[in-house]
Amino acid sequence: MPTFFSRILVSSAAVIAISLFTSACSSIPKPIGELASAKAQIETAETNDANHLAPVELDRAKTKLRDAEKATDEKNYVTAKRLADESLSDGKLAAAKASAARAQKSVQEMRDTVQTMGQELERVQKY
Repeated sequence: MPTFFSRILVSSAAVIAISLFTSACSSIPKPIGELASAKAQIETAETNDANHLAPVELDRAKTKLRDAEKATDEKNYVTAKRLADESLSDGKLAAAKASAARAQKSVQEMRDTVQTMGQELERVQKY
């Protein structure tokens, strides 16, 4: 059977643990910079035509940003920061995929131009 002293010790330890946990949670700052960076990256991706060239990644970034903003409103800053960081990464991926798709399209257009020029050169040389 636990003694009075051991119950007080366990109770005190529990109070200290709860106090430390609450103070640690309240010391996490609002992720304002992370949210702003994620928004800016999404805007960059949209400017790079990610709406058409990387819609899945862009949608994922927007969804995570909305979730991060909601978590911020609920003062769940740990989750908000994580989601904002993930949104930033997804936005970067969307922008990179859009850029790669545009580059691939340019390469194909150049190949088509070279092929057309070669055909035109052959036609001219026949005469």
